[in-house]
Amino acid sequence: MHNKNLSELMQTIHYEFENIDLLKNALTHSSYANEKCIKKYKDNERLEFLGDAVLELVSSEFLFKTMPDMPEGNMTKLRASLVCEPTLANDAREIGLEEFIYLGKGEEETGGRKRNSIVSDAFEALIGSIFLDGGIDNARDFIIKFALNDIENKRLFYDSKTIL
Repeated sequence: MHNKNLSELMQTIHYEFENIDLLKNALTHSSYANEKCIKKYKDNERLEFLGDAVLELVSSEFLFKTMPDMPEGNMTKLRASLVCEPTLANDAREIGLEEFIYLGKGEEETGGRKRNSIVSDAFEALIGSIFLDGGIDNARDFIIKFALNDIENKRLFYDSKTIL
């Protein structure tokens, strides 16, 4: 396990958790939770579920407000490109999130830290944990800064993929 100091992550994301257990939960992959078999180690799947919903709401609101002339169909496509697994995994890697994920030995040894699904799930779980810890405004600030940044390049990535 890469047990990096969580204060380093909080410094990077500009958010200080009141309840550090929420952050630890967001970073706990099921392989680690299953391996430890201790009640305090819950995996991040429920937080990922919540984070996904918060991300969808905030990204929809952001596109609606910042792109007033964009038709609904185009907003839907752009939002999909911003919240898809590869994009979220890249967003997570930009903050070094993969280094903080608690993985079981097997997952660690087979390269789980490099797997887009694991890294993007942790990113969504992090959003969910920020939402529970600090409310929608803190979650919105995090999403705008770390997921809704560089929209033009993310749109180009999606459009190129669609064309192919």
